[in-house]
Amino acid sequence: MELKATSVLLLVCVTIIILTSAEVDAIPSCCLTVSKKIPKRMLQSVSKVKIQNKSGRCDIDAVVLFIKKKRICADLEVLRSLKKLKKNHKPKQTQAKTE
Repeated sequence: MELKATSVLLLVCVTIIILTSAEVDAIPSCCLTVSKKIPKRMLQSVSKVKIQNKSGRCDIDAVVLFIKKKRICADLEVLRSLKKLKKNHKPKQTQAKTE
């Protein structure tokens, strides 16, 4: 009886390890709804962008915006606004003094 309990416990532990493994990605984190409008100041703070396709594990197409430690789901049209904003945004240039 003790061997059976140990086997079941081992099986449960292995299952938990497999399901929580980042490589397996068994439990997708999908966007369920999207925002149509994202304020410009938030778009300027985007650090990373991912595209979610409905042809994969998720049910809707979306743009996943990473702002600081937050994840925001947006409509695909927001991607155009983001690209336009990044294209028009030019980093400040410092001028060196010449003597």
